Amino acid sequence: MTRVRTQRRRASALLGPAALALALGAFPAVGSAEASYAVPARAIVAAAGIDAVPRVGTLPPRTPTVRPKPVVPKVVKPAHVPLPARSGSGRRIVYSERVPQHAWLVDATGRIVRDFPVSGRADWPRTGTFRVYSKSPYSNNPRYGVTFRWMVRFTFGHAAAIGFHSIPRYYSGKPMQTLAQLGQPVGRGGCPHSADANAQFLYRWAGIGTKVVVVR
Repeated sequence: MTRVRTQRRRASALLGPAALALALGAFPAVGSAEASYAVPARAIVAAAGIDAVPRVGTLPPRTPTVRPKPVVPKVVKPAHVPLPARSGSGRRIVYSERVPQHAWLVDATGRIVRDFPVSGRADWPRTGTFRVYSKSPYSNNPRYGVTFRWMVRFTFGHAAAIGFHSIPRYYSGKPMQTLAQLGQPVGRGGCPHSADANAQFLYRWAGIGTKVVVVR
């Protein structure tokens, strides 16, 4: 009995007389045969219209997290250089000594398979049509003290063969030129140099006997 009175006083202080009466109206009077239990605090709170006791198994609504979309950088591909006019026909390699110097790999249908900047000499070799006659994955030129890769020979120079290959490196390991200089006539013996990936692609694409057309 004392416990019930204590609960009434606490509820009255929190909810007021009206709310307390409403809460107790749904239950039998204290002291009756049916009221051998204390008034639940949950019922008192519910009667007062206060949802202070969360229901079992329910969670408060979650605020959706708005994540910004990732920024994907655009890949800017280099613009292709048009194939020079009067540069032959059929499957071939076209090499232009006109600055900026460039090379094209053309298939039998006339489609450009790949084109890229190269660096050779503006005056050598002479213009004309040649054929690939030799290939070497590694090569060197003792006269200039350089080594290079993916050599595809198609003609002869004053002192050595002329062919497409990667940018030469001196025996010290320093490259003869930078990638930014490709396109400029900085070659010495006449071989057109290119970036490693392009030199390797040309090496695999061009077989012995492939036509090479040099233009200006």
